[in-house]
Amino acid sequence: MGNFSSTVIMLVSALLTTGALSTHLQAADLAEAAQAAAAAAAEKAAMGMFPLKPYAGAKGFVSYAPDGDFYAPNGGRAKFIEYDLGWNAAVFGGVTAGDFVKLQLDTGYISNGVANLSGVEGGSGTVAAAYVMAGVVLSAPLTPLTKKVIPFAGISVGAAFPVIGTITGTIPNGDAFSIKGSQSTVGALLARAGVTIVITPKLGASLEYGFFQTADFSLNTTDNISSSGNASTDISAHLFGLGFEYHF
Repeated sequence: MGNFSSTVIMLVSALLTTGALSTHLQAADLAEAAQAAAAAAAEKAAMGMFPLKPYAGAKGFVSYAPDGDFYAPNGGRAKFIEYDLGWNAAVFGGVTAGDFVKLQLDTGYISNGVANLSGVEGGSGTVAAAYVMAGVVLSAPLTPLTKKVIPFAGISVGAAFPVIGTITGTIPNGDAFSIKGSQSTVGALLARAGVTIVITPKLGASLEYGFFQTADFSLNTTDNISSSGNASTDISAHLFGLGFEYHF
């Protein structure tokens, strides 16, 4: 009977000890979270209602460009330029405005080679553009306590600077033709969505999808493509890539 009582007492004591330890650990976790929240609140109070914190980063993308439109005054608009996979590289910087808003400036370069020209033989060249954009990115962590996974979406507008290498080919009668860019600046838009994975409190890695679109810009052509010697096209591309950003 004495052994049984001792065993019961030991079990009860162990359970009480385990419960106390678990309660202590939970209390420590809550205290740590409360301390971090208090520090963040104090920092925000010191900086104002919407603290502006700078950040910067870089990105690299694969660029998939759908068949490009080509407009000639005597021929109307048609899908004419077929593209190879290309690339896009960009650097960016900005400030966070509160917990969910970023004000961001992007500058980069996008390039796609010409794979083929519809209805003609051959076809080679490059369609590319440098760009500068300003916009807003909205983000919110999936896990508010740890803030390790942060989805985001945003839109930017600005200027693109087409860089059109001479596009050449041969029309069915055997005559060669060429197309060159003739406009230096055009309006452009960049929409984006993705997720940032927090590596350290200051460094994050992002997986991102972007859609890049310019307005139409002018081209010069030989008269066997456009009787006026003028035409226009645009740049449209789907971007898939990886980036890194650092918060100062």
